[in-house]
Amino acid sequence: MNLEQALLEIGNAHDNELPVAALDVAKTNWSAFYAELEQVIDQFVADDSSLTDEQNAVLFFGTLLLAELKYSPALSKCLQLFSCSDAFLTPIEGVFGDAITELTSTLFYNVANGNTQALSDYIVASHQAMYGKASAMEAVFAQYEVGTIDQAELSEHITLWLAAFLALPSSISSFLISALADYCIEYQLDDLKGQFFDLCDKDVFDEYRFKQDEVKAWKSLNARKLIESGIIQTEFNLVDTLNSWAEGDGSDDEVFDNPSIDSLSNDNLDVFDSLMGEGGLLSNILYDENTILENSVPVSSLAKANRNDPCPCGSQKKYKKCCLQ
Repeated sequence: MNLEQALLEIGNAHDNELPVAALDVAKTNWSAFYAELEQVIDQFVADDSSLTDEQNAVLFFGTLLLAELKYSPALSKCLQLFSCSDAFLTPIEGVFGDAITELTSTLFYNVANGNTQALSDYIVASHQAMYGKASAMEAVFAQYEVGTIDQAELSEHITLWLAAFLALPSSISSFLISALADYCIEYQLDDLKGQFFDLCDKDVFDEYRFKQDEVKAWKSLNARKLIESGIIQTEFNLVDTLNSWAEGDGSDDEVFDNPSIDSLSNDNLDVFDSLMGEGGLLSNILYDENTILENSVPVSSLAKANRNDPCPCGSQKKYKKCCLQ
């Protein structure tokens, strides 16, 4: 199989089979493949509605190959790509689906290769990539976890991030401030406690992401850190990861599961079908409005739960990894 054939196979990967052989060819011919990927990234950045389904597939698989290969020359392209709004039903969410929240931090960590300043600049930029910025923060915390940066440098980054978020109040900023408070508590950065306590009476926290009362408690739940838990994979393998999604083979925290698919489908489609199957990520991409309305459970019908409790929807996942998201 030559590269042209591999690109065709990757572009037509709408079935339940991963294009494993084609991905191997892409890695073997990486320089030529990356040139093709760069063109697709540039086209998406210029006009996020202009890609064909085949190009969407190349963008999806190619971008995640960057994480596997730790291809640091692509860092600026990755940050460009993930600098658009990434909420539900946005074009980039349509391409990457759950990978937006589950794999972007791994991508940033592996491609940044210790360049925390580039990630920090991306975080304080004015773009609207909520999950992208949260993922970049996770990647910086992971660099602290492995000792690439020390606590003083991390604290400097965090102070700048907070100032940027507070300067532009919005629902996105509230989400990011809450996420940041959560990370600081889990990593026991007690020297920053005062900065967050001062914000507790200013209505800046996203109560769905991390409650103000949790900030006031400032209590680590002894959760495993980002790399330790597998949320960020320092040795990422694209095929193994997507296969684990298909098999429901996630970690203890269900890092790679997609609980929303089960709640929306009467046929119990698995996560891989949501990515590859008919009507899934790489074909028709999004559920229509009637399907969502017919299969959704009203929030008011669910019991209350803390973020680390079992989700009241019955998925047997933690609330923070299920309906809280």
